[in-house]
Amino acid sequence: MKTFNSLTLIEAWIWCMSRLDAMHAHLVRYGFAYIALLFGYWAFAMKYELDINVSNSLSGVLYLVEKHALPERNDYAAFLYPSDFIYQKNSRFLKRVAGVAGDTVESRNHQFFVNGKLVGEAMPVTSKGLPIEESGFKGVIPAGHYYMQGDHPKSLDSRYKVVGLVSGQMIIGRGFRLF
Repeated sequence: MKTFNSLTLIEAWIWCMSRLDAMHAHLVRYGFAYIALLFGYWAFAMKYELDINVSNSLSGVLYLVEKHALPERNDYAAFLYPSDFIYQKNSRFLKRVAGVAGDTVESRNHQFFVNGKLVGEAMPVTSKGLPIEESGFKGVIPAGHYYMQGDHPKSLDSRYKVVGLVSGQMIIGRGFRLF
């Protein structure tokens, strides 16, 4: 007996056609439902996407991201990672927005504050032992930029120079935690 990997192109085509013939009655009866389902998926995918959090920087695992929606303070936001340190440049990150345009960022003794509220402490090395430089930004967040923060104390976020303030052009959309 031949396996699927050993079929010739003609045999594979005949196999597909025989399955399609067997499915004909089913497709005639339920074809509209399949078309409606595909259209619904397309319409959903135009506005939303599902993102899976694979790190421990946030407590949730599954997030719904509303594409092209700019986040507000304390919203989750998906954005493109601006550096190539540890992760590839333009990797997708998901963090919480701790500061928006007009907010004040300060740093004292490696601790970072947004509007006077402690948002985290910068570590001198990553969890893998690589040296990492803390962000040098201090002052008022300019228009079109965001201060991003993970929930975990060792999250790679705006406390570090490799992330820094995230430009609105790098924002994919506003996130909502599902699970």
